[in-house]
Amino acid sequence: MRELARHLGTTVRSLARQPQITVPAVLTLALGIGALTALFAYLAAMVWPRLEVHDAGRVVWVSSGTPEDPRQGTPYLDFIDLLRRQSAVTELTAYSPFGSSMGLAEQTTYAWGQFVSGGYFSFFDARPAVGRLLGPEDDKPGAPLTAVVSYLFWKGALGGDPHAVGRPLRLNGLTVMLVGVAPERFTGQGLPASIYVPLAQSDIVSGLPRMEKRDLRWVNLAGRLAPGVSRPAAQAALDQLARALDETAPLAEGKRRISLIAAGEYDAGSVGEGGDPYLTSARILLAAAGLFLLLGCASIANLLLARATARQREWAIRAALGASRLRLAGSVLFESLLLCLAGAAAGLPCAALLARRIDAYAATPPPGFGNWGEGATLVRLDARSIAFAFATALACALLGGLAPVLRMARRDLLDPLKSNAAGSGTAAGALNARRLLVVAQVALSAVLLLDGGLLVRSLQGAQRLDTGLAPDRLLLASFYLPRSAGAGQGTSALYRRILDEVRTIPGVSAATLAHVAPLSGMTRGMQAAPHEKPEARLPIAYNMVAPDYFATVGLRIVQGRPLDRRDRVDAPPSIVVNGALARKLWGTTNVLGRRIDVAEPARPGEPGPVFEVVGVTADARSVSPVEPEPALAYFSNEQRSASRMSVVVRTAGPPLAVAGGLRRALRAAHPDLSVIEMMTCRDGIDRVLVLPRMYAEVAGLFGLLGLAVAMVGLFGLLSYSVSLRGREMGIRMAVGARPRDVRRLVVRQGMALVAAGVVVGVVLALAGTRLLASLLFGVGAADPLTFLLVPGVLALVALGACDLPARRAAGLDPASVLRSL
Repeated sequence: MRELARHLGTTVRSLARQPQITVPAVLTLALGIGALTALFAYLAAMVWPRLEVHDAGRVVWVSSGTPEDPRQGTPYLDFIDLLRRQSAVTELTAYSPFGSSMGLAEQTTYAWGQFVSGGYFSFFDARPAVGRLLGPEDDKPGAPLTAVVSYLFWKGALGGDPHAVGRPLRLNGLTVMLVGVAPERFTGQGLPASIYVPLAQSDIVSGLPRMEKRDLRWVNLAGRLAPGVSRPAAQAALDQLARALDETAPLAEGKRRISLIAAGEYDAGSVGEGGDPYLTSARILLAAAGLFLLLGCASIANLLLARATARQREWAIRAALGASRLRLAGSVLFESLLLCLAGAAAGLPCAALLARRIDAYAATPPPGFGNWGEGATLVRLDARSIAFAFATALACALLGGLAPVLRMARRDLLDPLKSNAAGSGTAAGALNARRLLVVAQVALSAVLLLDGGLLVRSLQGAQRLDTGLAPDRLLLASFYLPRSAGAGQGTSALYRRILDEVRTIPGVSAATLAHVAPLSGMTRGMQAAPHEKPEARLPIAYNMVAPDYFATVGLRIVQGRPLDRRDRVDAPPSIVVNGALARKLWGTTNVLGRRIDVAEPARPGEPGPVFEVVGVTADARSVSPVEPEPALAYFSNEQRSASRMSVVVRTAGPPLAVAGGLRRALRAAHPDLSVIEMMTCRDGIDRVLVLPRMYAEVAGLFGLLGLAVAMVGLFGLLSYSVSLRGREMGIRMAVGARPRDVRRLVVRQGMALVAAGVVVGVVLALAGTRLLASLLFGVGAADPLTFLLVPGVLALVALGACDLPARRAAGLDPASVLRSL
């Protein structure tokens, strides 16, 4: 132990005497390990999620559906059957999100809530911060209306008043008793809600009769495998129950499929055919961080090679005194390990900052969605991430120390003692090795810059894409009017009054309503079929819109007419489709007068399920600026109603100039109407582009830092080369070479290395563009501008890095050099 401490002190002092090369190497490693650790935490949050509950290894999610679409919710009555008719999965608990209007002292505010079964809080080991939590006695039909709020909602909206517990709250136009406050950092199944209400009260609070309907899938389930029961055995028991339920309570959509998913595993079946964009981005950014870390390893190798050259005599003397190659190699690896551990320690704060930034991107809600999951941290550093950081440091230490150790193994350690020009040959060999490392650094830097440039260009391209709509001077205000407070039947007149009031606001040139705001990246889905082939159901997207919607957002009608004031609840059921839906259902866009059967059941008083096509829209990107347009149908908001709507306002001037008047008009419309959020359409597009922005920001950062690291390596190499060749250059100038010739010589040598690195980097980048293809919008994977501009910029920066040591070489005094011979 004493020997180790002495060796540690000697190594630290030795490295401290060369801060000009030690500090950049450690900083490069800190940034590389920090970035890689943050991205690992991002990936781990999705692929290896952790629940901090007892027996977490036995926790499973239970999903229901059909063999074709198994990852759906579960009907409430099926949940009751699962509780009563099987024992393979125990402690079953149910939850379902809902939107709510909370009536507070000053105003009505929107909040996300969860309907939860009586065992929900105990399942997740929750203890109340104030009062009590919901239990089985609350989750019974006919029980008093009770609720629990989140800690953040209690501290914010309720001012942290402990006396608020035991008082009534106004929720969706109803009076509920607040009985407790959830723990401060409680997240339950993953994301916290602002308010929790017993599941048995859902029909009353939501205003939607769902509990007795087997055809409505709206409940999510979690449970624990029974002791001694494996997941395959539990799955077999659920399969048997599904078959029994199909016989006693068959569903119109087909056979049941009940699936178990381990809570600690990534559920690949939960994403569509296009895959999970967050998982794809995590893998690609992780690869970019790995490339940057290789730059750090090259910097360590460069540093150790330089130190190895300077210490040849020392090692020769130690070898002559009996030190083995293994012992000397161990000292090199020890230096490498020390540097990498220092980089890992310095990288953890970098990882925390980058993880927080990534979390801000990942947690950004879609436009009009509200602040779901407020206070939740999706990406955080935990013990796994810290262990990963130091394991990465160990791998870097081995890679960084490999080059000098291999050189030591191939050479006669006593050579420096055999000649006065000791170490000259070794120095030349080390110079060649360092040249290869600089080429590798430039190549990796070029790859990072090219990939980062493509992603930056992609973001710019996505922002410039022609969507077919007119998003400028559009203001979007999403609001929620609960059905239990009167939404649904009877709201048509209220919505008409809202629009009439909004149109009188100064600066408003047009106003309409939509269930899903344009260019918000969100859709609602249902099953539909041509009326002549009702069995040929296909998934489609839909929206509910008010009159003047298409003219307000700038979406052209190319056939027929738009939905207008004729399409009221007592009128024939009418629908407008886009070209993609027309081609999907009938193979043509000449579909006026055709009829569509929609599978989603109509609510009481609403027309359907057969709708006549009265118009066809132009092909456009009305849902997202970066995703292909889905097959989309538009209903009249008077024939299909919704509690959540968005006012879409076109303004004569800056959109936010009318925001105050719009907010006042909405709040005055109904006491239980809550404004979710308000933003311009351009701001909404920025939210939709949150993932491309994250790609561009992180990859661009890697590219710029990689460029800096490569240039530092190039500068160090040329400076070292000039110091070795000082006599040669002095003699050249003494026999007639001009300073500019020497300067040109050094620059030419440096730029030759840069050119080789750029060529290798471009080839590698072109080979890897297939990985980036899924992340690019409006720009090709081999974008000519990027592949011309990036090497040009890299060459200009490299020219500056070469010129400084070249000036030093050109400034040598030939007389002084000759006197030293």
